[in-house]
Amino acid sequence: MMMPAIKKAFFCALLCACVSWVANAAEFYQVRGGIPNSQYFFKANTVGNQYLFFIGNSVLAGTGLKDANLRYSAQMVKGFKKYFPEAGMNETRHMQPGGSWFGLFRCSKGQAVFGEVIASGHLAILDFAADDRSADIEQAKLSLEGLVRQITLYRATHSRILVYTLTPEMLQAYKAGKTPEYIRVSEQIADHYGIPSLNLAQYAAQKIIAGEISFAAFSADGVNPTDAGAKIYAEAVAKFVDALMTSNPVPDKPKAYKLPPPLFPETDDNGRIVAYEDQQVKQSGNWKPGQASPIGPFRHILVSNQTGAALTLKFKGSEIGIIDVVDKDSADYEYAVDGSAFRKLAAPKDATGPTMRPISLAKGLDRKADHELVLKVASPGITRMGGFLLNGTVADAFASMRTLEKIDATYAAMDPIVYRPPAGRFANIPKTVSKLRDGGELRMVLLGDSIMGNTSSSSFELLITRDYPKCKIIKIASLRSSTGCKYYREDSRVQDYVLKHNPDLLVIGGISNGGDAEAVRSVIQQVRAKKPDTEVLLLTPVFGSTRDEHIRTFTREIDTTKSNFRFNMQKVAAEEKCAFFDMTSPWWTYIQDSGKTYGWFMGDAVHANQRGCQIIGRLLEIWFKE
Repeated sequence: MMMPAIKKAFFCALLCACVSWVANAAEFYQVRGGIPNSQYFFKANTVGNQYLFFIGNSVLAGTGLKDANLRYSAQMVKGFKKYFPEAGMNETRHMQPGGSWFGLFRCSKGQAVFGEVIASGHLAILDFAADDRSADIEQAKLSLEGLVRQITLYRATHSRILVYTLTPEMLQAYKAGKTPEYIRVSEQIADHYGIPSLNLAQYAAQKIIAGEISFAAFSADGVNPTDAGAKIYAEAVAKFVDALMTSNPVPDKPKAYKLPPPLFPETDDNGRIVAYEDQQVKQSGNWKPGQASPIGPFRHILVSNQTGAALTLKFKGSEIGIIDVVDKDSADYEYAVDGSAFRKLAAPKDATGPTMRPISLAKGLDRKADHELVLKVASPGITRMGGFLLNGTVADAFASMRTLEKIDATYAAMDPIVYRPPAGRFANIPKTVSKLRDGGELRMVLLGDSIMGNTSSSSFELLITRDYPKCKIIKIASLRSSTGCKYYREDSRVQDYVLKHNPDLLVIGGISNGGDAEAVRSVIQQVRAKKPDTEVLLLTPVFGSTRDEHIRTFTREIDTTKSNFRFNMQKVAAEEKCAFFDMTSPWWTYIQDSGKTYGWFMGDAVHANQRGCQIIGRLLEIWFKE
């Protein structure tokens, strides 16, 4: 009579165990708020190749894999493409030392020297478990929360995902029936901000504990998976992405995330890399700015070989450090914060080549108080400074200045531009010159790409107005990123981008015309067919990548012996009776003769910074000045 009851109890227990195992297996991911904004961008597909920025360690790079396509980042992109096959997607993988601690400093806008922007795109996938394994858990939790907040502060529509990959310490915790401390804290952060999380560590640990694969077969070094291990990660990624993509409908428009108060009161979300040439950094002794770095991603570095040369930075914030390049010939530093005794920061004795060194000098400072760091060269050798790691703020030296004062201050710190424009350059823009001289309103439309955006940002019209105070210049920037006249000449775009602005002077330039001067001619002819009195100024390219033709094949004089864009633009200008400014020549000549590396004038790999914009603006000022 007892057997049915015993059997029933046995099967109930077995069923509960199975349900429990299934539930536990499902816990390896949490969808939470999902990534609806990214679903919107995937569906809209209005920005070409959409960048998904993965930030983490060697697991992202596929270290040790025979089949690189097995890396989990590639599998995640594959999963998104399953639901949005038409969407252009690129993954950018940012590997770095220092785990989430260094990541916190890399996500702020305007990284002037450190030449890598990691928060581009619309989806951030953060994986720091392997690199954070040696960090104190109190530091790791504050850095990770600060990084999450920084990404949202960078752009409020950014979607975010936390990923945890397996380490030996995590496997031991799971074998003991415990949740690893790092994952426990990370999940608190994910819950607080409604961020999806993918616990690859738990999924893999369950497979190992169940005997489906040994840890040695899963990973040869304890961190980076083998191909067999990566296939286990791929299984988990596929399940996670399916759940993620089906949990929320695609919204009609992206919605800005509102940051709640920090989960941990000590969290500071003001991480940034302060450029060494910031106005608040005071130099004493012999320093050479704008020098080429022996390694990327620095755009330029500050070099000294003078013992006693010093840098002083005043700031507010909770933490201060530096990021530099160290090598076999590096000098030692000594540093002091807030007048304390100087401490030594030794150069590494085992350096075998140039290496990036991000390092904290002081933590736990009163974030609301004023602080001062003094950094000195303390031994023979070479120092190669990239910038200061600051969780806090520095005062803006230009804050109280008007635009004209700001650009004058920027240019005052540069070598003056020496350029003599050609005579007769105004022959085809007589009405423009008349308005400049005699007064009136001049409507100037800039047509092109983001480099023409740099041209607009130079505020050159203020410089020209200073030379021609009777004229009121109305500057209209009609621009589209990565777009040239091949695009503008089609359909009714000339109407939308040019004619509706009723230009007196149309200025066409940028680097996105694809070497097609005939496309430029087509735009000119379409404009004049509707508005014959429009005058036109053609500009040859400035800035862009060093791979671009106008830099790669640069000659100071236009090469008239063979077809090239500068020569072809010059011919179009002559035949269509347009003004022509070969800006390429004096622009690149100035940079070549400056004694500074190209990156000194760059805001990223393609575009100008404030100094670069002033080269453009001052050249236009000189060209227009009689």
